[in-house]
Amino acid sequence: MTPRSSSERVADGVARGVTIPTASAEVRLEDEPDGSTTVWVGGVPSSSMRPEKDVLDFEYMRHEAAVVDAWARPERFLALHVGAGVCTLPRYLAYRYDDSRHIAVDVDADLPLLARQWWDLPRAPRLRIREQDGLDAVASRHDASVDLIVRDAFAGDETPQSLADDVWWAHARRALRPGGLVIANIGTRPGGQAHRADAAAAAAHFTGLVAIGEPAVLKGRRRGNVILAAAPALNVDSLRRYAASAPLPTGVSTRWPS
Repeated sequence: MTPRSSSERVADGVARGVTIPTASAEVRLEDEPDGSTTVWVGGVPSSSMRPEKDVLDFEYMRHEAAVVDAWARPERFLALHVGAGVCTLPRYLAYRYDDSRHIAVDVDADLPLLARQWWDLPRAPRLRIREQDGLDAVASRHDASVDLIVRDAFAGDETPQSLADDVWWAHARRALRPGGLVIANIGTRPGGQAHRADAAAAAAHFTGLVAIGEPAVLKGRRRGNVILAAAPALNVDSLRRYAASAPLPTGVSTRWPS
């Protein structure tokens, strides 16, 4: 019997190409020829679901995973994901690092719960999913209570300002344990200022910032996403080796935005 794709397994008869209303957006699932299913949120391709637990389809998620690989992580770590979506990255990291634990929060009460029906997400305590505002998620953490924070939350194609200002970054720094890591997915556009303000707020609280993205995007010539990593010690050489072997042109910068 041919395995069913992710969208064919959706509960309540939801099929490919059908728009699903959630608390904050409209979601559509589209099957791809390679067996994966692209999740569109608000008309934007947000993430991908596939049976394999060790494969990431979206380039920016592969960058995020490379940062975790380059991090001097503890043997066991707790990760907070701000912007759960369908929990693609938490699922991957939970599989890759057996002793990791993950908390995924999202302002949309529906999407992460639907994701549990759509595919094989780890159960608590390995992955706990909560409805929660992204600022509250870090502001409510005790000091030095989490090892990794991944911020991947968007309103349209931009990070909400409340998740990209000095207040958010200050709470992120306070909530991290010594040696912790913050990974932020930042949308950029030529001539835009939001990503510059976001990076400046990060730089006010962290040293050793490293940015990963398409070279033209890093240089401000094209619209796209940049992954910004904030940690006391990252193996930048490891990230440069990753970038050199990436299937698409990828750059690494310690002076972004320049």
